[in-house]
Amino acid sequence: MSAAIIANGIAHGIAFMLACATLAWAARGLPWYKLRGDPEALRVLLFATVALAAMRWFNADALQGVKLHFVGATVASLMFGARFALWSMAAVSLAAWAMGSAWYGWAPDFLVCGVSGVLVSEAVGRFIERRLPPNLLIYVWVRGFFGGALAIAASHLLKAGVAAVQDDPSMAAYLAAAPPMMFGEGFFCGAAMALIVVYRPEWCATFDDARYLPPQAPE
Repeated sequence: MSAAIIANGIAHGIAFMLACATLAWAARGLPWYKLRGDPEALRVLLFATVALAAMRWFNADALQGVKLHFVGATVASLMFGARFALWSMAAVSLAAWAMGSAWYGWAPDFLVCGVSGVLVSEAVGRFIERRLPPNLLIYVWVRGFFGGALAIAASHLLKAGVAAVQDDPSMAAYLAAAPPMMFGEGFFCGAAMALIVVYRPEWCATFDDARYLPPQAPE
């Protein structure tokens, strides 16, 4: 057995353990009370997960081994919170693996496309809560559009970094595709969150009416 095969097996084993540890951490604090007695909330969680998984069907695989697709981790994070979002994205990566569009298998795909996106989205959320005024447009544009763009940028940079370590020419493809994919992911996330907070704000766990909507003046 060659050293490359052994190293690849070790890397996949480490990725699998990290993915399982992440899900175990998320499971410990899952706010199940939000789903108890609320069948609509459960339906929204399942429908959104299926919709994000379906997006992985549209994978641009023009170059061998290059996986270019939208991520959707920001939408999941904003709608359900970080812990539910991690489990949702794990299911999305599992569906991608079943469709043959996962990046190096379930665990690496989940870490690069799911965990990194949720972490970036949460970091953007904490930044605007501390540094920016509470405003509906800031929520949609910064947390939705900008957060989504940064999430997919992180995913592409991680993929490019792994490709660079492996001396894989796909590194250039990930770097070149990052700017247009950032715009597309940002537009998707921003538009989705704008529609949700306007028409179904109860579907969005991170949207607080008292914080982002100004109080109405008494008549």
